[in-house]
Amino acid sequence: MDTRRPTQTDVARLAGVSRPLVSLVVRNDPRVSPERRAAVLAAMDRLGYRPNAAARSLARNRTDLIGVVLPGFANLFYGELAEALRTAGEEAGFVPLLASISEDADREVAAVERFVELQVSGLILVSPLMDMAVLASYGSIVPTVVVTRNQAPAGVDLVHSDDRANGRLVTEHLVARGYDPVVYVGYRRPAEGDSSSDRQLGYEDAQHSGGRPVRTFTTATRGATAEEIPGLEELLTPGIGIICHNDRIAVSMADRLGALGLRPGADIGLAGFDNIALTHTLGVSLTSVDPDTPSIARTSIDLIAQRNQGRMESVQVTVPSALRERASTQGR
Repeated sequence: MDTRRPTQTDVARLAGVSRPLVSLVVRNDPRVSPERRAAVLAAMDRLGYRPNAAARSLARNRTDLIGVVLPGFANLFYGELAEALRTAGEEAGFVPLLASISEDADREVAAVERFVELQVSGLILVSPLMDMAVLASYGSIVPTVVVTRNQAPAGVDLVHSDDRANGRLVTEHLVARGYDPVVYVGYRRPAEGDSSSDRQLGYEDAQHSGGRPVRTFTTATRGATAEEIPGLEELLTPGIGIICHNDRIAVSMADRLGALGLRPGADIGLAGFDNIALTHTLGVSLTSVDPDTPSIARTSIDLIAQRNQGRMESVQVTVPSALRERASTQGR
């Protein structure tokens, strides 16, 4: 049994054309007549011929690859987003390549540089640390989408949730359920428009508008859990509401409360952001802001495809979020 992969020579022989003409069909050259193109495509189909990806990339001066740079996978949200990007990318004919940078700015730049060298069709930068000028420079080289950050420079597309509005939404929810005081727990990432600052600003907006005190507990440690954020212990008494920057912090906070004999919902209001699977699969039943991760992924891939089809103007898309209310904010 012949297991050799068919070649362009095999296709040319079966179609009754020259090998160079087969190469022109592979490159979608408009000079090939419809009749000969049809004959070559039929021969390819009969033989099961698949054009060499590297050859097609050289012919088009790009690949079908998309470079995706993520902060890391300690926060399960990024893993869920990566899977959604993989699915959406493959459905659109792209192959997403993932780079996890472990919240390291130098590794982020190195990953992007490597993707540029690979001539990717686009870059999807998830919560990038780099400043606006650097983002703009990459956007001038390759189609670039910034995801889950609230600002992007001209020449770069943006797909995000309205983190400031969502911060107000979840704060007002806890207040309405009778928790008092309501505090914010999170960390700080040094990036303009980062969700870590905008969610906190939304909390502060809601507190100021209601004439309520602002109490924030933050750390400079990226990816921190509740145990790593100082100053909270004296506040962990029945009646308070706690807003956590993300579900990773909120789930660890639920563990901390349990160790103190306090029940999320019944004793203390607890809410997070991202609506990761852990919020409703491990008995935590955590209220969380759902950013609609599948829509974020599909929109990001669509924007890369549009750029490759010739769109020049920048696009900013705010994907609607929803508050998923669960037992952790059942009310006093």
